[in-house]
Amino acid sequence: MDVETFVVPPLENNVYLVYDAATRHGVLIDTALAGTKVLPRIRELGITLTHILNTHGHADHVADNVSIAKETGAKVGIHEADAYRLEKVAKEPRWYISKPIAPSKADVVLKEGTVVEVGSIALRVLHTPGHTEGSVCFYAPEAGYLFTGDTLMRGTFGFTNGPGGSPAMIFQSLRRLYELPPETKVFPGHGRPTRVADEAWIANLRYAAPH
Repeated sequence: MDVETFVVPPLENNVYLVYDAATRHGVLIDTALAGTKVLPRIRELGITLTHILNTHGHADHVADNVSIAKETGAKVGIHEADAYRLEKVAKEPRWYISKPIAPSKADVVLKEGTVVEVGSIALRVLHTPGHTEGSVCFYAPEAGYLFTGDTLMRGTFGFTNGPGGSPAMIFQSLRRLYELPPETKVFPGHGRPTRVADEAWIANLRYAAPH
C-alpha cells in the first residue's frame, strides 16, 4: 500500500493518493484544489483511479471532485449524511476558492462499515460525525493507516460550530478513534501525520451536556 500526499493551498489541505503498486489501482482521498498536481502524477504512475473518497462535504475538501472524476472516470464516494453537500457547496461561494465549484454527486453512498477495495487494499469506512454529520475516516487495518479528514488532526480536531457540527458527536468520534491500535498512523485533512498513541489528549476529553 503506497500513499502520496499533496498539500494544496490556500487552506493547506492534504489530498492522499492511495494505491496498490502491484495492480496500479488507486483511490484519491479528498480532492481540494489538487487537480493540477494530482492528475499528472496519476498519469506518470499509470494508476487507474477507481474512486474519489470524500472525508466530508466541505468545499475545501471536494472542490475538484468533478474535474478529477471527469479525467479519470473515478466514482465519487461520500457518506450518505453529507451527500447533499456536494451540490450545496456549488451554490455557496467561499473566499478561498476563486472559481465556482462544479456540483458533484455521490456515485457511491458510503455508510458505517462500507469497505472500498483497491487492488489488495481494503479501506473500511468509520462514520465519525461531529465536524459534519456525515464525516468519515477511512481505516486500513492491515497497513495500520487511518485517514481522518477534519475529525482528528495533530493535537486538535475540526470545528464543530458549523451546520451539522456537534461537540457531543465529535467527542464520541474521537474517543472511538483513540481505541484503535496505538501505532496506527493518522493521515489528517490538514497538517502533519501523527499516531493514535501521540494523541493522548483525547483520553482527557470531557464533554458536559447542557442542563
